[in-house]
Order: sequence, then C-alpha cells, then structure tokens
Amino acid sequence: MKNILNILYSTRLMAVLFFLFATAMGIATFIENDFGTQTSKALIYNAWWFEAIMVFFVINFFGNIFRYRLNRKEKWPVLMFHLSFIFILIGAGITRYIGYEGLMLIDEGETTNKFLSETTYLNFVVDDNKDQLTKNEPILLSAWGSNSWEYKSKFRDKDYSIKLAEYIPWAEEKMVLDENGTEHLFLVESSEGSRHEHYIKKGTIQNIHGVLVGFEADNENASINFINKNDELKMISNADGDWLRMADKTRGKVLKDSLQAFNYLSLHNVGGLQFVIPRPAEKGNLQTVRGPKDDKKFDLLKLDVTVGNKTKQLEVSGGKFNYEGSKTVSVDGLNFRILYGSKLLETPFEIKLNDFQLETYPGSES
Repeated sequence: MKNILNILYSTRLMAVLFFLFATAMGIATFIENDFGTQTSKALIYNAWWFEAIMVFFVINFFGNIFRYRLNRKEKWPVLMFHLSFIFILIGAGITRYIGYEGLMLIDEGETTNKFLSETTYLNFVVDDNKDQLTKNEPILLSAWGSNSWEYKSKFRDKDYSIKLAEYIPWAEEKMVLDENGTEHLFLVESSEGSRHEHYIKKGTIQNIHGVLVGFEADNENASINFINKNDELKMISNADGDWLRMADKTRGKVLKDSLQAFNYLSLHNVGGLQFVIPRPAEKGNLQTVRGPKDDKKFDLLKLDVTVGNKTKQLEVSGGKFNYEGSKTVSVDGLNFRILYGSKLLETPFEIKLNDFQLETYPGSES
C-alpha cells in the first residue's frame, strides 16, 4: 500500500501527468480544428482516460500537500499553487457532471427561462396510439473514426431498440450521374454570406429562402420557373430582375412574366434571390454524402428502429442547437417520432431582453 501511495504522490507521476495532459490538449486542438468540437469531445475531452488524468492530478496534488508538509507558513505560496490546481480540477468535474450550458433564443422585449442544450440528444416519443413515452438520450458522435450507439428499452411489454447504422457529418446532397436517372438542375445561391447548392428535380418546386424555384413545374406557384425548350434553358419569373455575365461583364434585364433564354455562368438577381446555374440539367440520382467541415450544416443519422423482430431504417437530420425536423416511423404497432438535436432546458430564473443594439466596425459587417 505504501509503495502505491509513493507512486501516486511522486513528482515523477506529476511530470508524466503534465506531459500526457499537454499532449492530449494539443492533439484535441488539431482535431477540433479539422473535425469540429463534437469530435474532440468524443475522442479526447469526454474520454475516460482524459478524466482519469484529472483524477490522478487531484490525488497527486493532495498527497503532496501532506508529503512535503506544505501547510507550514514558509511554504504557503507552494500550498496555494497546489490548492489552486485542486480547486480548478474539482470545478471542472462539477461542470462536467452537474453543470450544463446552451443557447438561449430571446427576442427584444420578451422574457424567457428556456434554452437549448449544448449537448446533443436523440429525442424521441414512442406511443401505441393510447399511451406515450418521451425520452432524451445523450449522443456524442465523432466525425473521425467509427461510431457505435444503441438504446434498448421496453414499452407496454414490447421490446424496442434504436441503433445507429450510419453517421454522415456535415451531410450534403450530391448528384451521381446516371443516364437512366431523373433530370436535375444544379443551382448555386448565396445568402447570409454562405454558398449553398441546390439540385432541383424535374417537375418539382423548391423553397429557397422564401423564393419558390421550379424546374419544368406543372403548376403556376413557382416564383421562378425554368423550362427546357428545344434543348435551350429558358426562365420565367413573376418579378423583374437583372443578370451579370462574369466572364465579360455583360449585363442584362430579367423581365417579369416573360419567357426568355437563360444565361449560364451568370449572376442573376431575381425576387431578392442571387443565384448562378453553371451548366445544363443533368440526369442522375441524388445521394447524401459527407461534406467538408461546416458548422452551419446538419449531420445525418441513419437509425435502425427495431420492435421485436421487425426493423425499419429512418434518416434523421440535425445537430447541435437543432430543435425541429423530427421524423416518424411505425414498427409493429409502435409509433416513433425522433429528433436529433438539443434538449429544451429551463433555468431557475427568467431573463428579459429590454434592448438589443448591433454595432459594427465602420465600413464592414463585423
């Protein structure tokens, strides 16, 4: 026992712990930069071995106080150094296991005590058309390496489980060309300072930031409709606009309710929507794939929902601070409504936003 305590209280162990801690923090910084905060938490910060380092730190600092009799007056500065580390580590543990953080959405003049959790959950409601049960299960996934997550329980004498089949971080739809596929029109638009890609399927309408954009849509609900006529793309809009061909700086007008030829690789501004179509429509099928790191994009979970011996797969999109977009599935008499995102939490106090002022640096939006 004495030998074990000598090891736990040794300065050699302290040096090893500092080296491991610094190395882990350095690696976590690079992981967070390349793969996001959630991945760094899953692989480093929330890992059992990282928490073990903290525990051994507390034991080592605490033991050294008595081993080197740091309570003597002449050694108080060293005692304060050890105690400060102990309090920091204990505080970190309290925050990790008891505390919680999140994002509060509050409009000017409103009062609220509700906020969205920073931790991501698989929130689901299961019912049998009579009774229902609500569950919020934390889920932490990594964009680097493999993931394994499963929840099992019983509802009204029926065993059920929800198992992660596939995790696609920063999910985005990409076209896989196929001569037997459906025609899609590729449109790129810019809003809120970000570039967004859209594939509009032939015969359908998409709502793009409040503007209904159609590709050979049958009805007249589209604000902007594209039509292939004699192998030439034409456009008709219910609002006036303009376009700029970036190659030679040629400008033109878009006339309201007028069917006119469309200019590829030109920046169009119609009905408040700025967009470019770089190429003609292509035949193919859309597939959800992993995109580049982008905190503004949601992830995609493919879940296997099993009741008894029957299983159905469900795709759910979401991520941190998401609170909408739930998906439903029915399996063997049980109905599941599943949401991947934040949990709605309450504070023991309320906050009222009296006034909001946004200040920017002169000549910029920063």
